[in-house]
Amino acid sequence: MTKRISTSTILQVAVFVVIFTTVMSVAFMVQAHDMPAVPVVVAAEPAAPEAPAPAAITLEDAPDGFASWYGEPFHGRRTASGERYDMHSYTAAHRSLPFGTILRVQNNKNGRIILVEVTDRGPFIKKRVVDLSYRAARHLGVSVTSVQLDALTAETVASFYATQPDRVLAFTPEFDPVAMDAADLDALAPAASLTAVMSSRGDAEYIIVRPGTKGRLQFLRACKADA
Repeated sequence: MTKRISTSTILQVAVFVVIFTTVMSVAFMVQAHDMPAVPVVVAAEPAAPEAPAPAAITLEDAPDGFASWYGEPFHGRRTASGERYDMHSYTAAHRSLPFGTILRVQNNKNGRIILVEVTDRGPFIKKRVVDLSYRAARHLGVSVTSVQLDALTAETVASFYATQPDRVLAFTPEFDPVAMDAADLDALAPAASLTAVMSSRGDAEYIIVRPGTKGRLQFLRACKADA
C-alpha cells in the first residue's frame, strides 16, 4: 500500500534543510575568521659580499733609541752593502738588520714618520740605533733625536704574498702598514726604488711594497681605486 507524504511533512523537511544550511554556513565563517593568517614569506635578496677591510700588518720591533745622520764626508763612498752612499736618498745604516729591510722611523719629538731602506752598517755610538741619510734626517727633523723603529724585511714581504696572493701589502698615507684587496688600489707608476717613491708621492697616496730581485723590494705609488 503506498503511503502519501503530507504537505506539512514536506514543509517541515524543507525548513530543517534551510536552518541546517544556514547554521553550518555561519559556523564555517566564524571558524575561518578565527584561523591564524598564513604568513607570506618573502625571500630576502642575498647581501652583496663586502670587500675585505684593510687589515693591520705587524712590523718587526727594532730596539728604540737615538737616531743620528751622516752626510757629505761619506757621499759617494761604498757602503757595507756594496752600494754607493747617496746622502740625498732615503736610506739608513743599522747594526744588524738585513740589507734591504725597510725601517719605519718615527721622531718621538715631533711625531713625523718616514720610511728608509737599510743599506749600511752603523751607528757605532752607544744609545744610537740608526744613522739616517742627510735627506731622511732633514725630512724627519732629526739631529740626534729619540726615535721609534719598526722593521719590514724582504722575507716578511715574500711570506705575505705567498699566503695572500690576492692582496697587497701597503703603507697608508700616514705610513701605517696594511693588507688590502688588490682591486682597491691603482698603481700610478711603474715599480721604483723607495727613494723615488718617497720623493714623488702625494700626501694622500699609498706605497705598495712587493718582492723584488736579489733580496730587494719594489715600491709603487698608488691611490684608492675609487678616488
